[in-house]
Amino acid sequence: KNGKILLTIGDWTWTQMLLAQDKNSIFGKIISIDLQSKDYEIISMGSRNAQGLYYDENRNIIIYTEHGPRGGDEININLYTDNKIIENYGWPISSYGEHYSEKLRKKVPLHKSHKNYGFIEPIKYYTPSIAISEIVRIPITFNEKFTNDFFIGALGYESQINEGDRSIHHYRFNENFDQIIFNDVIPIGERIRDMIFIKEQNSVLLVLESIPAIGI
Repeated sequence: KNGKILLTIGDWTWTQMLLAQDKNSIFGKIISIDLQSKDYEIISMGSRNAQGLYYDENRNIIIYTEHGPRGGDEININLYTDNKIIENYGWPISSYGEHYSEKLRKKVPLHKSHKNYGFIEPIKYYTPSIAISEIVRIPITFNEKFTNDFFIGALGYESQINEGDRSIHHYRFNENFDQIIFNDVIPIGERIRDMIFIKEQNSVLLVLESIPAIGI
């Protein structure tokens, strides 16, 4: 909006993960870039590795998906999309996942609460993780029952498809975007790297990574 675009930036490396909590760093942030001036503003912080990003221009909110560590993938909703309130989603202080090494556990323990430490709770988290990827909004033209409906892709392993890997996760949010009122899992059997809704064809295109192929 207003000639700006949004960009997600991960936390760089495990040695610098605390930069996600540093307002003087762009790592672990979502930023808004003014295309004319090239200036940027921090919109949110405390992200590990955001994979999908959707901006709802009607509601002026951001919904994004994020890779956690071992377990702890998240769906987060940002209701404040200007930089007056920089929402903090907790990484690496809080996460429902676990570190990959004992050394990291000693550095930051990953509390199993966000709210108790002043952070925003994810609207959904996955333990075990699904290797979450893109998020796209699917309109009522696709299905007359759809209101605030979204498809979310998953990468992961073929052996863990029963846990939600290699599937499309279908979510419907309530009007205030603070509750999930419907969810379903559509097994695909391939790593879904990216998705896009094609309005003219009323179809969803999927980038299937393993074959590789385009799915419709």
